Amino acid sequence: MRRRSALKLLGSAAGAGMFAATVSADDSLPREETKRFYTHQEVQDFLDDLDRRARRPFELEEIGESLEGRELTVARVGSGDTDVFFTAEQHGDEPTGTNAILAELRELATSGSPFARTVTEALTVHVLPMHNPDGAMRNQRTNAGGTDPNRQHDYEVGSSDNPSPETQAMIDYVVPLEPLWVADLHTQSGMYHDENENPGDMYHSSNFWPIADEADPEAIELSQRLNVSMWDQAEGKANAQLSVYPGGTGTNIARNAYGARGFGSILNEMTGQTGDRGERMEGQMVRIMRNENRAILEETADGTLLERDPDRVEEIPDRPGFGEAGDWPWDATTE
Repeated sequence: MRRRSALKLLGSAAGAGMFAATVSADDSLPREETKRFYTHQEVQDFLDDLDRRARRPFELEEIGESLEGRELTVARVGSGDTDVFFTAEQHGDEPTGTNAILAELRELATSGSPFARTVTEALTVHVLPMHNPDGAMRNQRTNAGGTDPNRQHDYEVGSSDNPSPETQAMIDYVVPLEPLWVADLHTQSGMYHDENENPGDMYHSSNFWPIADEADPEAIELSQRLNVSMWDQAEGKANAQLSVYPGGTGTNIARNAYGARGFGSILNEMTGQTGDRGERMEGQMVRIMRNENRAILEETADGTLLERDPDRVEEIPDRPGFGEAGDWPWDATTE
């Protein structure tokens, strides 16, 4: 049963008109030249296919548009009273999260596995699988207007001033939803190795929690529990090595913004940008990210997440700073 409702944000509509001339339907964009990563249309087709095949409660909602008028679609699966939210590909050159969370959606919606049943009975999982479709189609970090979507999360609900209508659409959806937690899926540059500098000991994933002064203490503790869950259940699987990400304190960043609003908030950064790794390594990164996502979903569903000791984040090793792995074109204290 198809249920896609449309919510057109003022900022999105204005932006679509402003940028309509920049890309035509006949233009070939970089994302269309590879089969490794989803195009925006392929994401839409994937979601529509799940809508037809879902064995569990499943809905699609268009929550807004990108600057160039591409739909921003949230998928909801499950019937539980607890809401959780994932966003992926805020940066259009970081598609691993989209690959991983779409695979998870497919299992949750269509599989008869105990994991899928447990999660969807206890939770309602909300997923924005391609946050920045204009950037994704260009394999670039920013949106079509040159704005970083992950620096615009401190705007109020209903704002018409946000230079990222993509992020404003998420704010307008997430804040009234009041999810237990928000997970933000990215990739980082690299590679990053431990103190022994053994090429086989690369940090595959770096995660973090809110550290802004404005972040709610209970939200920080919940976020740290999410990190400990990932550490305990994903470390070592698919040869994964996890670390703590060296992130900053700004409340414009999703991780801090939703912590300041009182929600649990976790950043998940897989190692390697679009051009940094081959197809086999991409597959490994997707498997590791899925293991991390599954850990927090399963432990949230069965309640064991709240039994985690948040102080155990001290056991997780720090990832080396950006400067130790080469030049990085963005502020080293932010993600």
